[in-house]
Amino acid sequence: MLSDTMRARFQSALDALLGDPGVRGRPDAERLAVVVLLVKASVGSSKLALRAGEMARWLGFNKSYVLRSVLPGLRGAGAVSTEVTQDSQGYVDGLEWELLPLTAALGVRGGPLVLDKAEAATLLRFCERLFAPGWAPVDKAPTPPGLLGGRRGRGAATARLALLQLALKARPNGRVRLDGGAVKSGHRRAAATIGHLLGCGVEDAELVLDDLIAEGLVEFKASSPGGCSGERLSIPAVADAHGRGAEAESPAVPGDAGEVPGSEPGCARCGMSGAETEVGSELVLEGDGWVQEAFDVVDVGVSVDEVGALRDQSLPALDSKGLETFPDLGECSPSGEGSEVSSGVVHHASHAPLADVDGSLSLSVGFSGEAAPGSCGLPERAGAREDRTDRSEEASAAGERVLGGPLRGEKRKETAPGSAEVTGRHFSKRSAPQAGQVMFVKPASVPEDLALVLAPVRSVWERITRSAARRHVAAAVRVQLGVVRGVLGPQEAERVLADRLGRRLGEQMGRPVTDPVGWILGRGLVQRAWCWSELCDEGWRMDTGAGCPSCQSLIGDRRGQRASMWAQAARDMAGATPQVLQAEVEQRLNTAVRREAELRVVRHEEALAEQQARARALEQRRAEQAVAEEERRRQPCADCGTPDAGGRCLPCTQRRTVERLLAETVDLAVMARSDLTDPAEVAEVTARCTANTQVLLEQHLAPLRSESPEEVVLLFAARWRLDELRNQRLQGLRDRLMRSGQATAEADQAYAATMRSQHRYPTPPAAVAAAERAAEEARLRTAEFLLADRTRQLRAARGLQPERPVPTDWARRCAELAAQPLTEERTADVPRAAVSAA
Repeated sequence: MLSDTMRARFQSALDALLGDPGVRGRPDAERLAVVVLLVKASVGSSKLALRAGEMARWLGFNKSYVLRSVLPGLRGAGAVSTEVTQDSQGYVDGLEWELLPLTAALGVRGGPLVLDKAEAATLLRFCERLFAPGWAPVDKAPTPPGLLGGRRGRGAATARLALLQLALKARPNGRVRLDGGAVKSGHRRAAATIGHLLGCGVEDAELVLDDLIAEGLVEFKASSPGGCSGERLSIPAVADAHGRGAEAESPAVPGDAGEVPGSEPGCARCGMSGAETEVGSELVLEGDGWVQEAFDVVDVGVSVDEVGALRDQSLPALDSKGLETFPDLGECSPSGEGSEVSSGVVHHASHAPLADVDGSLSLSVGFSGEAAPGSCGLPERAGAREDRTDRSEEASAAGERVLGGPLRGEKRKETAPGSAEVTGRHFSKRSAPQAGQVMFVKPASVPEDLALVLAPVRSVWERITRSAARRHVAAAVRVQLGVVRGVLGPQEAERVLADRLGRRLGEQMGRPVTDPVGWILGRGLVQRAWCWSELCDEGWRMDTGAGCPSCQSLIGDRRGQRASMWAQAARDMAGATPQVLQAEVEQRLNTAVRREAELRVVRHEEALAEQQARARALEQRRAEQAVAEEERRRQPCADCGTPDAGGRCLPCTQRRTVERLLAETVDLAVMARSDLTDPAEVAEVTARCTANTQVLLEQHLAPLRSESPEEVVLLFAARWRLDELRNQRLQGLRDRLMRSGQATAEADQAYAATMRSQHRYPTPPAAVAAAERAAEEARLRTAEFLLADRTRQLRAARGLQPERPVPTDWARRCAELAAQPLTEERTADVPRAAVSAA
């Protein structure tokens, strides 16, 4: 049994959860799964341990369907994330689910998904009574299943979700408020209401309604056989829970015997009642199958769709001419007085009875069933208001008829030269708004790319009337959005900036924003970091929404400093009064703060001096490098003596490169063909491979030599050929080492190690693919290790010393570090005059 406040609270939480971008549009089983996670989650946490089989029992499916369809779909949509939990022996024990929309809502104060302890317990008991699977614990009384707990298979999740939505919408007497508006011909308004709740078409909602009726969970009644009017949908279980089962079962269909005395007569067309009843503590105007919350519901900024006015329950059809045709409400029976038969479109909206609401009606005209005061009820002719006297001149010329513009067939009134009035479509003083006269301006539309960011401050944005100001504000919002994207990434930037604007608007505490442009630029968009962290915004982290640990650390340091000074002052001034101690502590804190400010100034000056010294050293280093580079360029070639060659000319450089490539190519061939432990065999194979490689090189250069090119051209050609030959031999040797026994053993061990942890992967094929990648990486690492080992063996066989890094002279380095002054020594004697008292 839920109160109206609790039911509205749960409905808002359910709407926020199912309206999340990661949940909206998903299948009913996945949407019901996130509802179950919200219901079973602990207070203040979005994570819970739940086996896949238990989730399947709540949804009415088997475990394989949850693992195959529900879980991958929710993870792919970004609605949940899961981790495998293990027991003490390392076996898989279940899944740890994290509801990501609830995680995001926990970081926002006052979110609709954040429930307190009482609300969470009530919602859990409510859902258990509706569709819990039931339990039979050992040595305890069994818990019976819910109303839909035994329903399994296809349509089970849809029925559970529909029953939950209807139960939250039901009144204490079990009656469900049906949506108003036009309903597609041949369908019931109750089905259209279920379709609106589930977000599906009215055809699918008809099947859900029939299913719930067949289960005996809902009762449906209509006043006529066609069911075109006076429909009534009720949930007996809700009425029984409130102790109003008899009231829920009492007939209230127009036309039945025994009408309620004093009630207003129903509509002659559909039989709907127009009685006023009290529901809770607010006035409700209701009839049979419809509800109007209040007369002035349109005056508070609620759209037509939100209050349940004319709204189609399915998409409009197109006729042969491409025009939209709307289905009718259904064909009523022609029998009886007041019935009608229509072959076309019948727009029959929800009724509101004529009633006098003193002081609560803010609209003067335009509401159903009411006319303007003093109206005779007859329509005016077409030009009735064209010859009406201008209001600005009614006081001065009450009996004189002054035309505000030419009528049909009349000439335009001539104006005197220099007159302030300008005719046509130009502005005139006569058309300017007078003092106290309300002038309506079309609100500014939000840019499409900033719709999510500016949604919390849409009312402030709509007050910006000038287009140039809107462009300026939009550009500033995009700049700030780019800054947040650079810190958090593109996924969270829009949400974080929207939360910031909403939080700043909430800080107004109901006070109106007098300057929309200045408020958005100077107060709403600005990040207020209270510490050094770039993620801090008014003491909250932008990425997680939790409290900023850096700010908390600073606050803790200040509190600890005050506590230590208070304790020291109490020891130094034993027996002093609290007022004297307070004054002494404040004086010491002031001294400490001034001291810290002086130290900051000194540190800043030292840092500036160090920066300038580094800049001077850098300039000096650059000058020295420029002089050294100039000296190097003037040096002759070390091989041939060519002047101004920078130490080596181009032909000599290419010749040395060819010699190096030739040696590397020969070494690769020797490592692949000889026993590296035998120096004699290594020398013999080296000589033979060198001769063969030179023969190959000469065969490649023979066509070029016949054309008598320059020596540099031949050297470039030899370098290209040797580089290609070296790469071929290196790849061949690496492939050979990868097929060796050691590489194969390492690959097998890496594959087996990955497959032992295959439960960490979502599917078995993914685990196999990861194991194959690990095996290939292990094989390649082993081949690289064997290649480096063969290179060391080759150098040892030729009698060359292995290359070793130059050791660091730590004695000299430690002496240099000991000679440098420490930071504390540099700031030990700081003049107090560095910072003024201000």
